[in-house]
Amino acid sequence: MNTNTIEALPIAIENHSFFCNEQRMWNLNEIHRVLNLHDNKAPSQWNNKVREALSNSGNFQSIEGKNGGTWATEKGAIAYAMWVSPEFFEMVVDAFIFMRNDAVLRERVAVLQADEANAELSIAAPKADIFDGRLARGGAVPWSWACKALGLAPFKLREGLKRSGKFILPAFSDQKNPYPPKAAFELGYFVWKIDANGEKNWQVTARGYAWMQENASKWRELITHDDRQKAAAKRAAKRSRKVAV
Repeated sequence: MNTNTIEALPIAIENHSFFCNEQRMWNLNEIHRVLNLHDNKAPSQWNNKVREALSNSGNFQSIEGKNGGTWATEKGAIAYAMWVSPEFFEMVVDAFIFMRNDAVLRERVAVLQADEANAELSIAAPKADIFDGRLARGGAVPWSWACKALGLAPFKLREGLKRSGKFILPAFSDQKNPYPPKAAFELGYFVWKIDANGEKNWQVTARGYAWMQENASKWRELITHDDRQKAAAKRAAKRSRKVAV
């Protein structure tokens, strides 16, 4: 599968999400800043034959203006990470691998949605599809599956929906994590399931997944905004400690 034919999902590094632009390039300045990389590893300090070759091939660009900065394709971002450190190189490679796997899941969901509108295609759909036999036939899928298919961080989204009041976690609940309110189950967005261990868990129905799709773009932006705020607070705290010393 050529993932360049579908929308690129964000890459996640140390619980921070980074989005590419329309040219499928990532802002290395943003990555450097948010992850608190050392000053001598700033993209502007990277100046060797590899960087020169990437610039000549269009995999590495320095852009001026409002949306300026140092931008790189997946190839350029991985090469930059290798220059930063072996450890960071592994983190970035893993992030792109995870993103690519999520892209595969997203394409599978798109195929499933087309199948739902065409019974013949639905019957011919591969039985190995992760959503086959569930959403397509009125079933449900785990929260984590639905989130990953939409490029969303399950834990962060769940906590964010709790803060906004859309999810709840009563003081004496038998659930460990926030979950949808009673009305959401009554409207058919979610259902309760009993697993093999006899534990009660909730899952997302086709109607609930459609609701998630409608809001996915907004939620991704909010999660990214929260990540940046937390990173800024972390940097401020770090500067305060240095001043105190």
